[in-house]
Amino acid sequence: MPRLDAERIALWRQFCTISATLQRRLDLALIEEHGLPLAWYDALTEIRAAGGSMRVHELCKMLDEVPSSFSRRLDRLEGEGYVRRQHSPQPDDRRAVTVSLTADGRGVWRDANITYRRLVQEHFAKRLTDTDIAALQRVWGKLG
Repeated sequence: MPRLDAERIALWRQFCTISATLQRRLDLALIEEHGLPLAWYDALTEIRAAGGSMRVHELCKMLDEVPSSFSRRLDRLEGEGYVRRQHSPQPDDRRAVTVSLTADGRGVWRDANITYRRLVQEHFAKRLTDTDIAALQRVWGKLG
């Protein structure tokens, strides 16, 4: 196993800085153009990918979120009319809550997705060759 040397520390810090910078750019653009923070976009994306509805605990797990703080985000998404929460109708499953996209949620996601894809293309994809992509897949495969 390689030693944790100055070069590896510098690469780690560079990776963290680049990731944070790109996420901030995405967040700012989504807020400016759609009033939708990146964290909200990510939640809507996961719900959409699950067919438009999923259990809150599964969504929380997918986003690697703390349930208590995620509940507040869902409150805001619900307040904006982007999602709807429903308790399970089964008496033995009262704690299970499902979150579903509303028509407004699908619409704002669709519009924001255009911006998201444009920015990922501009700041990430167009700068990488096929060889770069293969290298990143290999590296991230080791980290994931």
